[in-house]
Amino acid sequence: MIGAGLGGAGVLPALGAVLQAAPSPSDGEEFNSVTVSPGLPGFFATFVLAVVVVLLLIDMTRRVRRVQARARVEERQAQLEREEAEAAEREQAGLEDDERERAEGADALPGGESADSAEPTDPAGPSDPSASSDDDAPEDDERR
Repeated sequence: MIGAGLGGAGVLPALGAVLQAAPSPSDGEEFNSVTVSPGLPGFFATFVLAVVVVLLLIDMTRRVRRVQARARVEERQAQLEREEAEAAEREQAGLEDDERERAEGADALPGGESADSAEPTDPAGPSDPSASSDDDAPEDDERR
């Protein structure tokens, strides 16, 4: 039996007396601001914790900016690649159009004009630089 050695009648009153006793601090003093404050070790712990949090925030901000900068660079690079691809497609389409025009323009002259042109042109250009049309001459010119 559990309570056989203690005597069952005296256990409950003794337990009640211990529970009803007024609690007191172990050193016998009352609570005041000096005995309750964390003191210098608590200040150092809080200060170190605050410094660590500030350093972590600075590091996080730097990393977020770096990630955003990389994303912007990748976006610009992708945009440039798209523009280059579009330009290459336009150039390829232009070359295909030129080839088609050459195939269709079998009756074209060597200068690039068609045979239906009203004025034939000399591909070598004018041979005499002094020979010019009357329209180009100034009004005071004697050639008129």
